[in-house]
Amino acid sequence: MARISPTRGQKLIFVLYILLGVGILYLDITSNNFQSVKNGFKSFKISTYYFLNQITIEQIKHLSERSKSKKFLINENEMLKEALDLSYLNNYLIAKENNFYKDYEIIKYAAKSNNYQPSYKIAQLRSFDPNIFNCCDRHRMFVEVISDNNENFNEFMVFNASGIIGQIIHTNKYSEVLLLTDISHYIPIKSSTNDFFCNAQGSGRSEIIICKYNPLVESQEIIAGHIFYTSGLGGIYPKDIEIGKVDKVMKIDSTTVELEIKLSANPIASDLFGVIQY
Repeated sequence: MARISPTRGQKLIFVLYILLGVGILYLDITSNNFQSVKNGFKSFKISTYYFLNQITIEQIKHLSERSKSKKFLINENEMLKEALDLSYLNNYLIAKENNFYKDYEIIKYAAKSNNYQPSYKIAQLRSFDPNIFNCCDRHRMFVEVISDNNENFNEFMVFNASGIIGQIIHTNKYSEVLLLTDISHYIPIKSSTNDFFCNAQGSGRSEIIICKYNPLVESQEIIAGHIFYTSGLGGIYPKDIEIGKVDKVMKIDSTTVELEIKLSANPIASDLFGVIQY
């Protein structure tokens, strides 16, 4: 049968505990014998709180700050890269060895003026398949031209910091760029001596365009390393822009010589482009 009230012994133990507690409290009040114990307990409590705070809350804060700092650095790097690419485009556009304008005085003024605003649009890469570019005849890319107006950019020339890469052939949400190496693309070029002209065709290979001529008609001999420039004919590309150098000279037959010209510009060197109408 269970007890419903404490026994005499249990009551005695309870009283003894009360007396012991009162005695300890009295000693603590009348003397500082337990001060070192209390200080030790407070010190342990503070140390434990600091340790737990360091391995939990502070670590979470640190990770959050590092994440924010990393995002900030990434955004800053992207902004700096875009500004650097823009400066490269500007430098290429107004370089003395290039002529994007008919009036040479414009070039001279632009090179000296700090307030010069180049008359070209900025475009950003939106779609490009490097596998098709490296294997097939169709070499295209899609760019978004940054413009406030709904302009038609068809037949606008496209260039990057290394030179001309092609022309826009279709404008919709994004503009389709026909690259120089596409087999359907032709560009009128000339020799550095201005006495040899050719309509160079895309080879379907990266960096290479093809120029064919009849050696019985052309008196000038073209050798490897010869530099070719845009002729200004055709109305798409301005005159005297370096296109590339002859990489190979191949005699197909007695009436046909084929020149492989390695382009100066690489379309995948940057994702920022200039778009300009000649």
